[in-house]
Amino acid sequence: MTERDAAVPALASRLDEALECQRRLLALVGQQRPAIAAGRHAQVEEIAGLIEVEVRRLASVEQARSAAAEALADALGLAATRWSVLREGLDPAEREMLAPRVQAVEAVVRDLELANAVNGQLVRQELDLVDMSVRSLAARDRNPAHRAYTAGGAVAATPASGPLMLNTAA
Repeated sequence: MTERDAAVPALASRLDEALECQRRLLALVGQQRPAIAAGRHAQVEEIAGLIEVEVRRLASVEQARSAAAEALADALGLAATRWSVLREGLDPAEREMLAPRVQAVEAVVRDLELANAVNGQLVRQELDLVDMSVRSLAARDRNPAHRAYTAGGAVAATPASGPLMLNTAA
């Protein structure tokens, strides 16, 4: 068995491991979204801990995948380990073994990036609401002699209420 004969299945195996990790990450990020939207902070933190463990696992898998790609590049006599370079040095059967795995990893990574962006936007919206509420509470009424009106347009008997804290968990 040559180095090349061993390098292709080794890279395929590492890509399978990376795909499993990425899919677990995607599932965790998906579980986190409703918790973020509902303001269940304890659950968000719990899932964030699981995500951190999975990211560490993925870092280890990525090191092994990178080493396998380097070994394949060396066996092919190539300087680069990018798929676009590696695939040109492979025979059709080797390409057939690796290409679907590479495509699957790329697709899951894109899905994960999108899911992270959505979750990030939800967090930013909640932070914006909290910021607006705090600024409203901290703002001084510059015109204490302001007038309050009823729904019919008449002058109200009592002044308008002050700023209120918004319910960010609603």
